[in-house]
Amino acid sequence: ELAEGMGIASKLKDGFLSVFCLFLIGGAGFVANMGQLLALVVLPFDRHLFRSISTWLGSGFLISGAFLLEEWGGCKFTAYGEEAPPDSKVLVVVNHGSDVDWAGGLSYIARLGEPFPGGAKAIAKDTLMYIPVFGWMTYFLEFMFVKRDWESDKIILTKQANQLGSSKLPFYLCLFPEGTRKTPKKQARSQEFCKKNGYPVLKNLLYPRFKAFTLIAMTMRDQIDGVIDATFSFEGEHPDMQKALSRKLRCKCNIICQYHPINELPEEEVELEEWLRNTWVKKDALLDEVLQDQEAFYSRQRKYEWKQDPL
Repeated sequence: ELAEGMGIASKLKDGFLSVFCLFLIGGAGFVANMGQLLALVVLPFDRHLFRSISTWLGSGFLISGAFLLEEWGGCKFTAYGEEAPPDSKVLVVVNHGSDVDWAGGLSYIARLGEPFPGGAKAIAKDTLMYIPVFGWMTYFLEFMFVKRDWESDKIILTKQANQLGSSKLPFYLCLFPEGTRKTPKKQARSQEFCKKNGYPVLKNLLYPRFKAFTLIAMTMRDQIDGVIDATFSFEGEHPDMQKALSRKLRCKCNIICQYHPINELPEEEVELEEWLRNTWVKKDALLDEVLQDQEAFYSRQRKYEWKQDPL
């Protein structure tokens, strides 16, 4: 009975912490949303001014991703590899293995300094923008939204890419080419698909989807500076949102980055598909190396020396 009572108390505590954290983050987001709504009055006259105001307000909210992962959740964040030049417009392709990857991405971007993390963008399902506070925020920050219907998505993405590309502000546009979060069931389906079609069978990743990547890379070729190949790797217990909200993340979040200037990427669609396929094969091999001996692997990597800590 004592053990059962302690279990109930622990669940109540976790529930309280989760609600309290969501209240803090939601409150900050609601204030930022109201500011963005008021800023709409300048949009017809000066889009750059509206973007600057919205990005500044967005930074105040998106810093919550780093707060949730690190300060609240207790996860240590470290970045390794190559950095993009300052004030760059960048497309980021990254693996998707947990439901806190977004927070890890914001931990990285928040350390870039102004106008980040408000300069963070992503390609996401259109249902996201209808979520109160967070969804509204992503809409004002010019995230790109898709319906998973390529005939309509390619028209929408092309329009959104051209609009974002016209921005005078630097940005990091994040794309998860796997299209979904990796689970054992999804990985088994992905491997079966690769075997049937003669593609490389990946052990640690899902086989990437090409359409959004090739469209963005071709449409924004003259508007972005480069592409970052980013790889998430977590040490310790596998993270999830419930653990993050209840302050029980017992892990380290590592991100390994390789920067490619846009002129190093091919221009044609078929060649871009091959580039992404090869990138994913290399990423899978890199994760193999990480899993064999994490301490030895990271001791050989260049660790980022951040000029500032957002938290």
